[in-house]
Amino acid sequence: MTMKLKQLFLAIFATSVLFVSCTKDDVYDPIKPTSVVTSEPTSTVTSESSNMRVMSTSVTENKAYIFVEPYTKYVMVANYLNTITQSSNKTRFLGFFVGPGVSVQHNLLYYIDMPHWYDGRLPSVIQAEIPQVSGGVDSCGNPKVAYNFTTVKIPKNTVSGFGWINILIPVSAMSNDTKRQKTIYTYEKIGNTLVTNGTVQGRSYNMNSVMYSYTFNYQGNRIPKGLYRLYTTYPDPGNRANLNTTKDYYLRGNGN
Repeated sequence: MTMKLKQLFLAIFATSVLFVSCTKDDVYDPIKPTSVVTSEPTSTVTSESSNMRVMSTSVTENKAYIFVEPYTKYVMVANYLNTITQSSNKTRFLGFFVGPGVSVQHNLLYYIDMPHWYDGRLPSVIQAEIPQVSGGVDSCGNPKVAYNFTTVKIPKNTVSGFGWINILIPVSAMSNDTKRQKTIYTYEKIGNTLVTNGTVQGRSYNMNSVMYSYTFNYQGNRIPKGLYRLYTTYPDPGNRANLNTTKDYYLRGNGN
């Protein structure tokens, strides 16, 4: 067999072992997360029922970080998390469309550090101010209320189809961890026109108290270092928004 034939055979073989479901965008080079993740989860994640003190370097800001995971990319997300956590002996969280939710505490730090949020393969992480006092209005004309993140807009065409919307908030931004973002409010607009359904102009959703009972010690470089809580309706699909190409989607904090 000539050298060229050998090279051709090896190239065909290498291609054949890729996941059949992967698109060009789904193929990636796994990188190690920049967060603190050890074999002892309690060194990075605790619950409110735990008395263990977690040490961290904190440079957090008074901002919320909003992640929008599209259904159309769930295979890519699951493949990445499955690969990067293969050495774990615990049940692994593989994204909000795959789960399982009971494992989110084990590897949410990998999810936050996933390079796809920062290289264009997933929607960019959205930031929102968390006012420390009430007063005034935000850029969308809604009132600023202490310890409730200000209104953010997810523009049309960001995602076409379902997208899980999840919010990461530093404990330092919530009155030294004495407050919780228990509810959020959402609404939609076409241009400047509010979308209504009869008399309903928007909806409030309660966050899952089990999910926000965990703290996550993030020590990476994607967002500021520090302790965070996750606010999500998961597994309730309330904040699994049906995004599209015609309506802008808005959300803001709506109660502690």
